[in-house]
This record gives sequence, C-alpha cells and structure tokens, in this order.
Amino acid sequence: MKAIVLSAITVLSIALPQSGWGEGPSRNPYLADVPNNQGHWNDAATDSTDIAVPRGHYRMTPEGYQIVPSDALGIPAYTAMVGDTQVHWFFAGFSMRKLIMEQGRFVEIDRLDLPVSLPGYTALDAGQRLAQARAIRTHLDAADEAGLAEYLRATPNRLASAVEDQVQRGVLYSLFTREHALVGSSARGLIRIDQADSADPYSKLNQPLRVQLPNELFNNERVARNTMFPADVVFGLSMTFNGFLVVNTLGGKIITLNRDSFEIIDVYTAPGADELYTNGFATSEELGGGAVYVASNQAMYRFAVDEQGMISDAPSAGAWRADYDIGVRLPAGKIAAGTGSTPTLMGFGDDSDKLVVITDGARNMRLVAFWRDRIPDGWQPPAGAASRRIADQIRVNFGMQSDVVQSEQSVVVQDDYAFVVNGVESEKAKPYLLRGAFNRALLIGVTRTAPAGAAMYRWDDEADQWRSQWHRSDVGVLATVPFISGASRMVIVDGYYVARKGEAYHLGFDLDSGATVMSIATGSDPLFNGTFTDVKCDLDGALMYTTMFGLVRFEVDKMVRVERPD
Repeated sequence: MKAIVLSAITVLSIALPQSGWGEGPSRNPYLADVPNNQGHWNDAATDSTDIAVPRGHYRMTPEGYQIVPSDALGIPAYTAMVGDTQVHWFFAGFSMRKLIMEQGRFVEIDRLDLPVSLPGYTALDAGQRLAQARAIRTHLDAADEAGLAEYLRATPNRLASAVEDQVQRGVLYSLFTREHALVGSSARGLIRIDQADSADPYSKLNQPLRVQLPNELFNNERVARNTMFPADVVFGLSMTFNGFLVVNTLGGKIITLNRDSFEIIDVYTAPGADELYTNGFATSEELGGGAVYVASNQAMYRFAVDEQGMISDAPSAGAWRADYDIGVRLPAGKIAAGTGSTPTLMGFGDDSDKLVVITDGARNMRLVAFWRDRIPDGWQPPAGAASRRIADQIRVNFGMQSDVVQSEQSVVVQDDYAFVVNGVESEKAKPYLLRGAFNRALLIGVTRTAPAGAAMYRWDDEADQWRSQWHRSDVGVLATVPFISGASRMVIVDGYYVARKGEAYHLGFDLDSGATVMSIATGSDPLFNGTFTDVKCDLDGALMYTTMFGLVRFEVDKMVRVERPD
C-alpha cells in the first residue's frame, strides 16, 4: 500500500470506495426510540449516530456552553422528544435530574436525590462544585501535582476516590426504556427511575425502584486479585431484543432479570477460575431476539437468552465461545487483563459480513473481528489466530513507537469504518502522588503526556480483511469513548495534541482522510474533561455529554471562530 504523509497524519490508499452508509443496527423495541438509548448509543454498541454535528474550528467562550453541575462523577444522560419538547435526563452521581432547554438555558423540571452511604462524604451544592473545578484548574495551570493531590484528599465530597465511589455506589452502565425510565447498574443492585406520566414533558419523577442482588452472586476475592477494584459489583447492563434485562458482575456472573420487577430469572457463571466480565454488552435481534455478546478477560462469547429468559452457552442454541490474545495485566489504565472493549457489532445489511469486533489484550493490541453467526464453509482463520471464529485481526498501528498500545475504549463503528485509540500510558511513566483514577485523569494531557494515537480501519467484505485507512500520532485521547457523526462524516474525540500540554481540544477527524475538520479549544478547564464517559450530542447536533463536573452542552455559534489548530 502506498502511504501519503500529511504532517502527522498517515493516509493509506486502499481499494475500498467511499461509503454511502449501509443498513444500520435495529432499534430495540423495549428501549426508547432515539439514537442514544444506552451507554454506547445503541444495542450494537457502535458509538455512532446519523445526527449531523457542525464542522469548523472554535475556541470556547463563557457563552459557548451550558452546564448542570453534578454532585459526583455523574455519567448517564439521555434525550428524547416528549410531544414537541426535547427533554434531558441526567443521573448526576447521587441524584436524578430532569431538564429542558428554555431560551438557551437548562431548566430543571424535577430532581430526585438518593441517599449516599460513603464514609465522610458531604454533599456540595452547584456553586461549590464549580468552585472546585476552578481550584483544580489553578493547580493544573501551575503544573502542581503535589498541590492537586493534597487538595483532592481534603475535599469533603471525596474527589480523591470519585471514580471508585461511582463504581461502588453510583451508576455506570445504564439504558433508557420506551417508557422513558432510566435503568442503571448500581453497586450490587439495580435502580429504575420512572416518570409519573411518560407522555408529559413536565411530569415529575417517581421514587426509584432499587433492588440489591444476593451477596452469593459476588466474588470479592477474585475481583481484588485480578482488577483495580477492591470488591465485586454489578457492572455491564443491557436489554435483550426479547425483553429481558441482562447484567454482568465483575467477578464472573451473567444474570437475566425481569425488566419491570428486577426478579432474577437465570444466572450463568464464567467457567474460568479467574474469569471476569469488565465490559458491557452488545445485543441483537438474532437468535429470536436473545443474542447477547460479551467479552470476558479470557474469551469472546455469544450467549442465547430464550423466551423464558434462560441463558444458554450451547452451540445448539446458537451460542459460541472464542479465544483471543488476552495479553498481560498492565499496572495502570486498564481494569484487568484482556480486552478493554465492549463488543461492537458490525455489518447489518443482507450483503454485509456479520461481525463482532473488539481490541484484544496484547501489549500492542490488535483490532479483532469475529464471525458473529455462521462461520463460512471452509474458512481458514488468519495465521496466529487463537480461534477459528476470528475473521481477521490486525496489529493496531499509530505510526509511532511505544511500549504499550492499549485501550479501555470500545471500537467505534459506522458501516465498514472502525476507529480505535490508544488509551493507556507507558509503563515507564513516573508514579502518581495520589492513587485513584480521578487524579490521574485530571493530569493526563496537562502535566503528563496524553497517550498518543488514533487510527481508522475499514472492513473489506470481498477479501474478509481489515484495511488501514489512516492513523495519527500527534493526538491523544482522554479515557472517553469517541463517536462517529455519520451525517458529518467525522469521528469526534476529547483529547489533546501530544506536543501541547495543557491545551485540551474536542477534535473531529474526517472519516476518509483523518484531517482535522472540527476543533473546539477548551484549554485546561476540567469542566470539559469527559474522562470515563462517552462524548455524545443531543438531537440537534450540539455536543452534549457528561464530564467530571456535570452535564455540558456546547453552542458553537457563541464561540470564537479560529484557524485550524494543526
């Protein structure tokens, strides 16, 4: 292949045509009929949308954004049209907010506060949370890692352990139902928050349904031995197309539940002695609506959930298990060994290869595609593949040398495009003065060089192979999941130019060339640090997603236009 080098962008000429977008994933009949109804946008976990997001280059201004401050590291946020009104639901860490926009400002319709049981935790109001962001920015601008660590340790709302607190007490994976209810995995249980009247945009929120799962489903010792977490919790969550909630535990259980009552229906235990589930699910209408795709730290699975909600791993039911290279456990940046990806489905039209894709656990990760249904007759897997079900795997290349090329971000897919990033620091990085993911995420790109690398690949249906489209070594992405705006033909990330510490950007790269076609410069302000969440947009194409300090919505018309930053 002939490489054309444009600055730090390498575009690889390939024989694939520009995509006109094929058929996309089906909408789950039990979830809200909106583009974004769960953590990774949709059941196929593609992290992509057909909503257009404006191209162009901007610098943030005080008028260029709105923010609803969170009470902790809030993550889930969803938007839906209720009648003629666009309504937003935001789980803010330890409270649920229902919001609309009026005259360009967020207006709170209702708020539901939940009890917090964390040692020494004191809730702060919105003004105090914004003051914390300003104080943190002062330490960041001074490159004062010691001062930042001391400040985080002293905060009454436990910022030093903010991420770990959310894993143990908050909501991470979630979904948004057809009744406009939020359902989330929360510590060792589930929470559901309904509307009093789902057809009324101004309806109040009902008191939550909360259910704790039996302690015997959890394995603290296995989790503590193999992950960064001290105890087992419910982690991933999804809905099958035949109407059952499905969750996994870090410690190796998959559980189906009644979607309304949370009554447990069936439990599957991972067969490996140290097997863990550290990612979410993809689901599809295959197998009568019961297909569930999940990757453990040891293997890739398709399970079959039948019409009674029972889980099967039997090939006779359409289930399968496939090995992949699990690699080694890295000291920081990943939960455990194995893949950091929630499985992503790829190929939905009649003439498309039907695949499920992940990045594997190798120190220099590969982009791996598995046949998600029937393996073609006479199929010979690529050399070195750990399973005959592997359709192809390609070593991820960002055009640079690094001792670690790994990610906790899922593969972002639209049609035959697949986008991956480097998300793990070098093992040679100096130790942090404060343990905890929150501190590390604040420093990445500011006092610490952001892990470099972003790359686009495309699947060749004719050759059954990955093809490199382009890669960039000059940009680094925070621990956020990017997304593709299909209508704008760009992939959007929250990150940095590697050589410019302290200057954060939201960047949009053209799908075919990798050129920077959108940028929003946000400086060192942690208000826009989206670490541990997914960058998303609302139904109007405005970037709107949760950050370390709240729910933000961008308005580029109120920002300053600038030249392209690279």
